[in-house]
Amino acid sequence: MEYAWHKNGVLFGTWSSTAQQLVVAGWAVGDSATLLVKACDSETPQACSGNVSNSIAVEAQVVPPPPPPPPAVGASSYMASYVFSLAPLRAIVQDELLQVIATGVIALSLLGVSQAIDGYSGAMMNATYETAPPGGTTMMSAANEKLSSLATGSNQVVESLGSASSTLGQEASRGVFCTFLGVGYTLVNCSPLNAFRGSLTSAAFATTVALADTFAQQFILSMAANYAFTFIIPLGLFLRCFKVSRQAGGALIAIGFGFYVAYPTVIVASENMLHKGAPSSPPEVPVIGACSPMSTDISESLGQFRNYSNSLTDFNYIHDLVYFVMVRVLFTSILNLIITLGFIRAFSHIIGSEIDVSSLARIS
Repeated sequence: MEYAWHKNGVLFGTWSSTAQQLVVAGWAVGDSATLLVKACDSETPQACSGNVSNSIAVEAQVVPPPPPPPPAVGASSYMASYVFSLAPLRAIVQDELLQVIATGVIALSLLGVSQAIDGYSGAMMNATYETAPPGGTTMMSAANEKLSSLATGSNQVVESLGSASSTLGQEASRGVFCTFLGVGYTLVNCSPLNAFRGSLTSAAFATTVALADTFAQQFILSMAANYAFTFIIPLGLFLRCFKVSRQAGGALIAIGFGFYVAYPTVIVASENMLHKGAPSSPPEVPVIGACSPMSTDISESLGQFRNYSNSLTDFNYIHDLVYFVMVRVLFTSILNLIITLGFIRAFSHIIGSEIDVSSLARIS
């Protein structure tokens, strides 16, 4: 293989057996570069195909230099206040420079706290649980591991309810048609089992909501992991450097930091401390046995109906299933979100902003 760079569609340099590092010093705004590759015969030196066999679609646009940062603008304004003897401007600039320094301290504090939590997350989880979960090297990955486990359990319950409802429908629909002295009649001794189908459908709907809730939490964590420290918090730090946008900047910082650090921490802590003794997986839904529609004894079908009813309402079974779906998944997710919103409101107040999360708390 041989490689060469093209600048604006024209060969830039020479073909070589290795891809050379491209130096773009002195390039103009709008210039582009493309790395081209062509196949060569290793046994015959310099025997390369005349056509380019593969073009890597990498376009490196040269962008203009960024504007000067807010500290540079503030320092220039501060010096100008002395040159032109503008005391009022000097007081304003001093306050703004102080806010810029405070913003830098906030940025360093956010990074430090984030690194500390990720660094000690394994020890924190070992202190609240028997063993740290797999993939728990950071608090974000540990929270995702917890939510994945809850999603797997909720999916198992939905599948178990679907299987039990399908089997119940098959058995309840069985019947026998008989004739006696030319008179036809039908025995449907298994039809009372249909009474359970409504309850199983409602349980499946509630479990589906719980499953969707775990997916929503994973989506929030994914958004925080991808955009908190790459977009939301940097934008908040930039906006906080200016007086007119200081409130919005503080709000963005609090939201990004809250959902990146506080939210996964609350998920791991609540799961480990509140549900430490709970079963790791939900129980299987009981399945109805075979029903014989040919039996003329009503006590047989009635006994089967009562036995299945007792198995569905057994305290040990219903306690573990309801606890997993309603408490461990649904209620805990609401609690985690409320705690995170409370942290965001308190943290935004500390850094000089105010967020009213009362409406969001009511929605949660």
